[in-house]
Amino acid sequence: MKWTSVFFLTCISLCATLSTDRAAAADRWFGEGDSLFGTARFFEAAVAYERSYFLSEDAQQRVLVNLAKAEALKQMGEFSRARNDLQRSLTFYGNDSLRKEVNYQVALCAYLDGDASGARSLLMRLRRTFEEVPSSRQFLLEGLVLVDLAEWDDLRGHLMEWFREHADGPAEKERLLQAYDALLNKWGGPPEMLDPGRARMWSTFVPGSGQVYAGSAGWGVLNAFSQVLALGGFGLLVYNGTYIASVVAGLGPFQSFYFGGIRQAGTLAGEKNKSRLEGFRAALGEFLLDVAVQMNE
Repeated sequence: MKWTSVFFLTCISLCATLSTDRAAAADRWFGEGDSLFGTARFFEAAVAYERSYFLSEDAQQRVLVNLAKAEALKQMGEFSRARNDLQRSLTFYGNDSLRKEVNYQVALCAYLDGDASGARSLLMRLRRTFEEVPSSRQFLLEGLVLVDLAEWDDLRGHLMEWFREHADGPAEKERLLQAYDALLNKWGGPPEMLDPGRARMWSTFVPGSGQVYAGSAGWGVLNAFSQVLALGGFGLLVYNGTYIASVVAGLGPFQSFYFGGIRQAGTLAGEKNKSRLEGFRAALGEFLLDVAVQMNE
């Protein structure tokens, strides 16, 4: 009986020592990660945070370490890795503010990683889980996600909801809505997208017209003139009896200009769409940021 008691006491002592050592090591690596982060050594900081996460046996501390590591990864542009690592903490059911922070950061990383649809789903889940008025940064992220998804009607509803909750009276709400409408009027509303297929079709039947449709009249004139010139050279060489030269120097370039013009028309239409949409989205993003900053003061 005596030796049995000694055995169990020894085991308890060893476990307590190991546990203490692990906790101390976890705290040490956490501090080391903070020091490295402060000197912009984000890769080393992420490694230190991961070691702290592995050694820590406290659930709340693991969440804090995980959030810190995600910040380091975001600084390196590793948004997908940050999102995957943060998902380890989604099962945490302790402090509500930490739970909310983890869910928000997962949605933010999804947005930064280019997954606007995924970010919207995560933000909707965040709203369902925490039924409270969203913070200004959550409002901003939700708005940016809607802009990326080109959900213009939902964006207006999102703004109206925010103004209703945070505007300082009806006059302030009306002023903000007028500022939003003025921005839309400046851009002529959400940009209408050109159809690259239609641009190619126009250039198929009327050379150069697809480029004009895409807003690049100069390229259209140049392409049409090049085709006419190549056909003229082809006809002149055939008239002079130089048939082989007519194919090489006349018909060959004409085919290149013709089919190249069709492809170019579609490309120009796509680039025009991208340019219009990026400019409009940037303007909306600046408006959302201004509103979020003003109403967070």
